[in-house]
Amino acid sequence: MLGKKRQQATFGELEAAGRVLQGHFLCQVDHKIDWQPFQAELERLNPSRRGRPSYPPLMLFKSLLLQCWYNLSDPGLEEAIRDRLSFQRFLGLGLTDPVPDETTLCRFRGLLTRKGVGPRLLRLLDEQLQGQGLIVRQGSLIDATLLKAQPRPPKKGQASPDPEADWTRKGKDGHFGYKAHLTVDQGSGLVRQIKLTKASHAETHLLEEMLVGDEAAVFADGAYAKDARKAALRRRGVFCGIINRAWRYRGVSTRQHKRNRFFRRIRVAVERVIGTLKRHYGIERLPYLGQARNWCHLLRVSMCYNLKRMLVLQASR
Repeated sequence: MLGKKRQQATFGELEAAGRVLQGHFLCQVDHKIDWQPFQAELERLNPSRRGRPSYPPLMLFKSLLLQCWYNLSDPGLEEAIRDRLSFQRFLGLGLTDPVPDETTLCRFRGLLTRKGVGPRLLRLLDEQLQGQGLIVRQGSLIDATLLKAQPRPPKKGQASPDPEADWTRKGKDGHFGYKAHLTVDQGSGLVRQIKLTKASHAETHLLEEMLVGDEAAVFADGAYAKDARKAALRRRGVFCGIINRAWRYRGVSTRQHKRNRFFRRIRVAVERVIGTLKRHYGIERLPYLGQARNWCHLLRVSMCYNLKRMLVLQASR
């Protein structure tokens, strides 16, 4: 992926760029993030130096971020890039530069999924947010939420339209789809890790994977409660804020009830993040078939959320 070289801007392009307000959130994001590490990572996807120059991979990746922010389909994204000056400026496109078509965007999204670079890109953003002093690392808030699969649930006896999604029970109702597991930074509300499993996968099995490693405390609901796990966290010097739950052979003491109320007031922040991702980024129903493609989508959504959250945190300083 060589990427087409950008020619010098014309007077018309300079005039058009001036019509985009500097306060536009895309301009702010573009100025406050160093895109060079992302470009270096994306250029490894296809290191070949043969053939005609392609679209720059960073530009294609930023196009997918626009798709998440504005909830656009592939055809809608192509049309919006052609029409909106703010999109073109964010992508570094001139008025005469060719715009990637929907097929190119779709293929690049598939390439990201096959290469599995999503976690590394989220980690690169995490490093920059840490460098800006936005990640508090006071504690990690861990939770899981059910997400609907893209196709409708199969009827009894029918083959599943999404073989990697499955059924679980939510209260008295059945749920067909996946389960997203999130780690959110206490204090900043930034997403530090996100994983996707089948809906029936118990969240307690993923707690160790969801730990970042630099947190001073861990807060999670009663689904993660295990005596051995709590003891292991304390041995590492990590404050254990996992909700205490009653077992068949042991109830919850008055002291534990008080601690649970304190823990719930802290961990409610992760539920607000989940609500924002579902309402504003449309992940309540996942857009693709298959776990890998949907996980890659969730990673991009998390990056989009963190970039917007970055602007809020910087403005509140």
